[in-house]
Amino acid sequence: MTDELARVHRFEHEVEMAGTKKVPSPLGFGVITPELPLRHDSNFLFVERPVDAREAIGEADRILGGEGYDHRVITTFDDAIGEILRPQLNALGWRTMRHVFMVQRREPDKDADLSIVKEVDHSALRPGRTREIVAQPWGTPVVAEQILDSKVLIGRLAETRFFGVEVDGEIVAWTDLYVAQGVAQIEDVATLREHRGRGYATAVVLRAIEVGRALGADLVFLVADDEDWPKALYRRLGFDPVGRLYKFAKP
Repeated sequence: MTDELARVHRFEHEVEMAGTKKVPSPLGFGVITPELPLRHDSNFLFVERPVDAREAIGEADRILGGEGYDHRVITTFDDAIGEILRPQLNALGWRTMRHVFMVQRREPDKDADLSIVKEVDHSALRPGRTREIVAQPWGTPVVAEQILDSKVLIGRLAETRFFGVEVDGEIVAWTDLYVAQGVAQIEDVATLREHRGRGYATAVVLRAIEVGRALGADLVFLVADDEDWPKALYRRLGFDPVGRLYKFAKP
C-alpha cells in the first residue's frame, strides 16, 4: 500500500466514515451511528480479512440487526476481499458498488471560470440535494434529511467548506470540502440535470481544491464510481486512481 492510500484510508475511517461508535468483529469492525440510522455510510460492517459471503452476512446481521436496523451494508477497502465477495453477493441479489479513490497528482488539463463559484453554508445546498436524493429509487425525504445531517457530524471531525454555483437564485451545482490531518477530501459533487454540460462541476471541484491547498492539505482526494463517467472528468482535473472501496447492500 502506498503512503497516499494509507492516508486516504485513515482519513475515511476517522472522518467521513467514522460514525459514533465501533463494534468489534472477528472480520473487522462495525460502525454505528444511532443519530443517522438510515444513512448506509454511517452504519455498516467493515471487513478486513478474507471471508465468504455467508459469514459476512451473518456478521452484518449480528451487528446491524443488533441495533434494530433493517438494512445491511458490508464495506471493504481490500481489492482481494471485494472481488471475492462481489460475485457471491451478486448471486444473492445484493446491490454491489465499486468505487475508486483518486488522488490529485497532476495539474489539471481542464479549466473553468472559478468566479462563478461561491462559498455557502451547508443549508444553502439542502434544497438541491434533497431534490436529487428523493429522485433516486431508494430516496425519501427522511433518508435525504439524514444524509444531509451527516454533514454536521463530519464537521465535528474536520474543517468543512461548501461551494456552489447559483443560477437565477438557485444553487444548481455543488461540492463539499473536508480537511483534516493535512488531507482534503472533495465530496458529493453534483449538478442538477438541466444545468449539466456547462462546466459547473469542474468549477466547484477546482475551487474546492484551491481552498483545500490553502488550508494546508498536501494530499487532495475524492471517491468516484469506478464504473461511471465522472471518473474520466476527474482524470482531466489531475486525479489518478490509487485504490478501491467496495460497498455491498442488501436489497
